[in-house]
Amino acid sequence: MKIATKWMSVLLALTLVLSLGTLTAFAAEEAAPDASAYVDGVENANIDPALYLDYSAAIDAGVYQWILSDDGSYYTLAAVNEEGEADTTVEAEINVGANNEETVETNTSASGEASGRGSGGMFGGAVYEGVYMNANITNESYQTMLIYVPAAYFTTDEDGNVTGIDHDAQVGGYTADTAPIVFANECGGWRSSSPRSCNTSYIEQGFVYVTAGARSRDAVDEDGVPSGKAPTQMVDLKSGVIELRANADVIPGDTDRIVSIGTSGGGEMSSAFGASGNMPEYYEYMYESGVLGVTKNEDGTYVSAYPDNIYAAQCYCPIADIEDADIAYAWWWVDLADDGGVPRAGLTDFTRRLQELEADAFVEYVNSLGLTDADGNALALDGLRSGSFYDAILQNISDALNAMVAVGSIDPETAYSDYDSWLTQDEDGTWHVIDLRGFMIGTGLVNNRNKAIPGFDTMDKSAENNAFGTSDETAVHYSASVAQILSDNYEELSALDGFNAEQVDSYIEEALTGSGAEYIAEQANLMNATEILLGYDGLTAVDPAEHWRVRSGTADQHTSFSIGFNICTAAQALGLDTDYHLVWNMGHGSNEGSSTGTFIDWVNEICA
Repeated sequence: MKIATKWMSVLLALTLVLSLGTLTAFAAEEAAPDASAYVDGVENANIDPALYLDYSAAIDAGVYQWILSDDGSYYTLAAVNEEGEADTTVEAEINVGANNEETVETNTSASGEASGRGSGGMFGGAVYEGVYMNANITNESYQTMLIYVPAAYFTTDEDGNVTGIDHDAQVGGYTADTAPIVFANECGGWRSSSPRSCNTSYIEQGFVYVTAGARSRDAVDEDGVPSGKAPTQMVDLKSGVIELRANADVIPGDTDRIVSIGTSGGGEMSSAFGASGNMPEYYEYMYESGVLGVTKNEDGTYVSAYPDNIYAAQCYCPIADIEDADIAYAWWWVDLADDGGVPRAGLTDFTRRLQELEADAFVEYVNSLGLTDADGNALALDGLRSGSFYDAILQNISDALNAMVAVGSIDPETAYSDYDSWLTQDEDGTWHVIDLRGFMIGTGLVNNRNKAIPGFDTMDKSAENNAFGTSDETAVHYSASVAQILSDNYEELSALDGFNAEQVDSYIEEALTGSGAEYIAEQANLMNATEILLGYDGLTAVDPAEHWRVRSGTADQHTSFSIGFNICTAAQALGLDTDYHLVWNMGHGSNEGSSTGTFIDWVNEICA
C-alpha cells in the first residue's frame, strides 16, 4: 500500500517553449507534476527511472525506506538492500580547501561559538546510502541524496512505519507544507559531494534537511574516465531539486522555499545554483545525465517539465568566479611580497611580475563589471589601492571588526600592537580599517598565504584544472584572463627567471587560442554566478534566487574578499535581497558565530 495517496493526477508538462524551443517558463501557482508522469520519458538511463526516480514507487517496492532516528526526532529517506535493510557507508572526511592542503573549518567560530553542522553526527561516522537523483549513474555515492524530515510531519502505524504526511503537525512554527528545505552540498575544494549525516539543529527548527551528492573534479566512472566535468555539479544539484518537487507526494517541505548552502567550493556551487535557476543552457547536460522530465525536441533543443530554481543561496567563503579568481587573489596580495606575503614555494622573478600584471588586470576587470552599491553609486578602482571599490572592501572589513567589538569579543587596542598604522577610531568608538596592506600585516594574515601565482588555474594544472575540458582530458587550463596576460606580455615574461615556455605555451593554447578554448570558456561561464547575474558572456539569469547570504572570514587566506562581495553586489543589481558580511578573524569555513547573525535566523527571517 502506498504511504501516501498521490495528491494530483498526471499533468501535462508545465512548459512554455519560447521561439527557440529551449526556455521553459513555469506557472508558480500550479504544483509540479508527479514523478510517475515522466519516468517513461527518461532516455539516458542505466537504472530503472520508474523504480528509482519515482520515490513512492520505490518505497512500495522496498527499494527506499523512511528510517526513524535513534532519538525519534526525524526520519531519513534512504536506500534499502534486498534483505529490506538500510545499508550504511562511512561518511567521508570533509572536503579540503581549494589548495588541497588545508581542511575547511566548521563548527567553531573565531569567538568560540558553536555553529555549522550541529549535533547530528561526527565526520567519519556511519551514514545511510542515499536515494538516486538522476538515472545515468556513473558514480553511485555522488548521484544520491539523503533527506531528513522532522518525525512530526508524518503519520505512522503502531510500529512506527510512515503511512503518510501529517499536514497539521507543527515544528518550530512550520508545518509539513510550509517547512523550508535546506539543501546542502559538500563540494569543498571543488571536489565531489556525497550525502552527509543529519544536522539536527535544522530538524529542531522544523526544517527539512537534504544533503546532496554532486560529481565534480575528482569523479571518475568505473573505467576511470572523468565524469564530473563542469557543469556536472549543477546538473546533479538541479536534479536533486527536481526530485524533491516531483516527489512531493511523499516528501514534506515547501519546494518553493529551497535554500542552498555550501562552503568553499561548495559555496561556489551554491552561488551558481542560485544564479542559474531554469536556464536552458544546462538542459542538454541534464538530459545526458538522465534528469527526470528533461527531454530533447526534434529540432535538437531541450525542455524541462520541472523548475530547478531555488529560493535562497547561502554561500560560505565561495571559491567562485573561478576564471578570474587568480587575478582577484593577485590584487589582494600584490603589495605584500616584501612583507612575508609569499606562497610556501616562494616567488620567482617570473611569478612576482605575473602577480603584478594579474593585479593590474583585476583593476580593469572590476571596472568592466559596472558594479554599483545599494544607492546606485559606481564601485570602481582608479588604482590598485584607491577608488570606491577599494573603499567598500575596507568598509566590509571594518564592519566585521565593529560587529565583534559590539558583542565584547575583541578590544583592538589590546589585540593588535601598532594598530594605529591601519586602524582609526571615531569618538563614538567605531573602528575603521584604513589600509588593506596594514590590516593583513597587523592581523598576521600576511603569514598565512595559501595560494601560489597562479593558484587556482595553476601552471602545472594541479588544482581545479581537472574540473574543465572533456572527459578525454584529465586537466586543462581554463583561466582566459591569466592566459591573456601571459600572451600579451610573453616577451617580457620569457626573459625572467622561473619562466617555463612549455607550461606557458600550454596555458595560452588551452585557455585562449586552442580549438577547445571556446568549450572550456562555456564551462567556466556556466559556473560563474557573478557574470550570470550581470548578464555577461551571452548568459542571462532567468529565475535567480530571491535571497542571497554570503559570509567569508577576514582571516580567510584561500580567496580574495572581493569574490563573495561581487556575487552579492551583482545580485543586488537585479533587485534581489542580499545579506553580505565578513566575519572577523574567521578562517576559511562556515564557523561564523553570531556577530553578524546566523544562517538559521536568516532562514527563519526570509521564510516568515
